[in-house]
Amino acid sequence: MTVPPPAYGPSSPYPSEPAYQAPPKKRGLKRIIFGALGIVANLIGLVVMPFVALAIVAVVVVTNADATSLGSESGSVKASGMSMYYVYVPTEEADGATCSVSGGDTSMDSTSGEGMTATVDGASYTAVGTFNVSGDQTVQVSCEGASDVAVADVGMTGVLIAAGVGFGIPILLGIIALILLIWGIVARVRSSRQIREHMQQHQQFQGYPQY
Repeated sequence: MTVPPPAYGPSSPYPSEPAYQAPPKKRGLKRIIFGALGIVANLIGLVVMPFVALAIVAVVVVTNADATSLGSESGSVKASGMSMYYVYVPTEEADGATCSVSGGDTSMDSTSGEGMTATVDGASYTAVGTFNVSGDQTVQVSCEGASDVAVADVGMTGVLIAAGVGFGIPILLGIIALILLIWGIVARVRSSRQIREHMQQHQQFQGYPQY
């Protein structure tokens, strides 16, 4: 009589060896790296971008400014608190001109806009400074050493747009970089946990008697 070999099936007291499964790979490292680099770059951008944007907008605005002659070396200007004003004198007189603003809560900033040029009645004029006021009022603009003075209202829209672009873009990109960093960290933690669970299951299986 032939005795059949013992069967190791579903009723066997010992589990059969499962097919080998490779451990999960760690994920998220690239996202962590790019996210961290993006945050660093945007911190630098928050410092640099506003100045770059303001400089670009200032050049564009002043280049297209419509300066109006006051007809002499001084004159009155009705100024608005929502605008910035550039003061120009004939280019050949710009080096020797000294300009000032009086009659309101304002003063001339001779370092801002200096050297920008505009065309007034077909002649070349050069900016010698800027001013703005705290509210709508009339001010007196005068320039000693110049035969004429011209004023251009460049508004504040360009400045506000520049500020929005200069701060808005780095902040938006910084938020994206932060999300990418968090996403990478979460993926890294999850994949590490999956690898740990895989190793634990593998070690548990190794504890069974092998036949």
